[in-house]
Amino acid sequence: MEDEPRTDNETESQVAEPDLSKSFLKLKEHGTFSRTRALRLKEGDVIIAVDGTLFHESTDNLTDILSEEDVEHWIVTIYRAGVIFEVAARGPLGGSYEYCKPQECQNIENALKNHKFHPKPEYKIYEVLKDISKSCDIYDTSYTPLAVYAPPLWLMQQRMWEPLIAIIAVYLITLNVNVFLFILAAVLISLYFKRGQLILRRSYSMYQDRTVWITIAAISELDAQKSCRDIDPKCTF
Repeated sequence: MEDEPRTDNETESQVAEPDLSKSFLKLKEHGTFSRTRALRLKEGDVIIAVDGTLFHESTDNLTDILSEEDVEHWIVTIYRAGVIFEVAARGPLGGSYEYCKPQECQNIENALKNHKFHPKPEYKIYEVLKDISKSCDIYDTSYTPLAVYAPPLWLMQQRMWEPLIAIIAVYLITLNVNVFLFILAAVLISLYFKRGQLILRRSYSMYQDRTVWITIAAISELDAQKSCRDIDPKCTF
């Protein structure tokens, strides 16, 4: 018996059917407490790689990978409206996903031709805060020994002038009262900066009317700035 001829609708349906073995996961909706919100991802963002390896698997596999406890963080590569950038994720992302359509997959493949994956140890995590005029403040979130051993120098490096004046005032006042009080104050300030330097840095940026915009994983601050400008060409640093 000869096969019945396929209708045009059936042919179009088969052409449009995505190859799930080569497709990517696209964020369809945020969960109530999902990490996708904390990472400032948007609905429609596509997960294209994890630690530099293209990811064509299911949502369950993504959750299993990101749930490994022995890994400090994962470098997750995101595609957003023609732009590719990396974020650092710790634990499952949450949210619901769907597979990309064939045309979306083709656009991603084209964008990947101009994207370079770097070895994981080379990546640093940068927080970017932005104000209403799109003026951005960017800083490295990794631990900085300078903040502990020389807080005034670190504050000068970060251009945090108000805290710098406050710290110098504490040094001068305690030194004028008693040298041992000065030493105690210096030790306590160093301990505070050791544990709270990131919070202090973020708080100072918020004090300047900026809010957390995005967290970027990049090999340098200039590379992070470039990714931010690709996402929003109007942002300045």
